[in-house]
Amino acid sequence: MSKTQKKQTLLGKTPAKKKQVQQRRPRTASQGAISETQSTTISSQGGKETKSKKGLIITLSIALLIIITFPKPTLLTYKKLGMVSESIYWPGVFGYGATIIDSNLHPQLDSRRKSLYLCTNPESLNNCQKYQVIADHGLFAAIGSYFKH
Repeated sequence: MSKTQKKQTLLGKTPAKKKQVQQRRPRTASQGAISETQSTTISSQGGKETKSKKGLIITLSIALLIIITFPKPTLLTYKKLGMVSESIYWPGVFGYGATIIDSNLHPQLDSRRKSLYLCTNPESLNNCQKYQVIADHGLFAAIGSYFKH
């Protein structure tokens, strides 16, 4: 007895295999109804709900982490020699890169003493001007002030 060899082409394509048709066995009406109801209840309670809940929890936790980690801008009201000014203060990431949006000066905020130092050179404190902070409004006031102008 000899075995037949499979044909191969030069480009690695194999001839398409013919699908074998499976013979269906006739079911009774009660067996068909029971198996269909079981399959629909299993599929509806299956992994779709757990995947969507897991994805929702992951998305919400990432959003919460971003909200907690990144700095939030505030609307500062400060004065010097009777002149009152309002600016949006961005504290920077972990204390580095603090800016006031409408100024080229480098701010240093001392919230305990309610003082704002605006410096021309961030390394030396010799060229700084001291301002008294009157009010420190929150994030929503800063967003409203930004879009108002």
